Amino acid sequence: MANESRAFRLTPGLDPELIVQAVESFCSVEKHMQTQYSKTTDGYVLQASQAQDGWKTISGTRLAITVHFMVVSDVLNVTIGEGQWSDKLGAGAIGWFVAWPLAVSAGVGAIRQKKLPAEIFAVIEKAIYTGGLQVVINGSGSVVKDGYIVCPSCKAQNLAGSKFCNKCGTSLDTSCPSCGNDNPPGSAFCANCGQKLK
Repeated sequence: MANESRAFRLTPGLDPELIVQAVESFCSVEKHMQTQYSKTTDGYVLQASQAQDGWKTISGTRLAITVHFMVVSDVLNVTIGEGQWSDKLGAGAIGWFVAWPLAVSAGVGAIRQKKLPAEIFAVIEKAIYTGGLQVVINGSGSVVKDGYIVCPSCKAQNLAGSKFCNKCGTSLDTSCPSCGNDNPPGSAFCANCGQKLK
């Protein structure tokens, strides 16, 4: 299988190793591969493969890949070489003569292997966009940073103690006009005296 290459422009100050670590994390966490990377004279090389268990090797579904990261000035050249095609070819050939399900599983393994470079390129693009930082987003929205509060109207994050939202202008002052108690943002009534808040 031919290698696939792409070039990415690095943002100023971005350590290329953070991108390598993002790809390593993707391969180990998302694809359940064993990974290792090392620094080379012109960048980094990462190797990843799924464990050699008998069934994955025989059926041709075992993933393996080598990624070369070459840094030239502010450009990151990435070349991905796909590995373990002999497993898939061998399983496919055996499958046609001995057990046809092996041919099907080898085809599935080949499709999964073929998609892997595009998935890795997407991980690299995201790592460059986020500056190499892990961005956590869950079903309830972005994680609130320490020392920030969330506007009840537009959900923008504001520094704790802000009187108004810096995005939509909604009042963030939740002190009770009756007793002065400081209530959490978005409160409709005072937790101390029950007074309706504006």
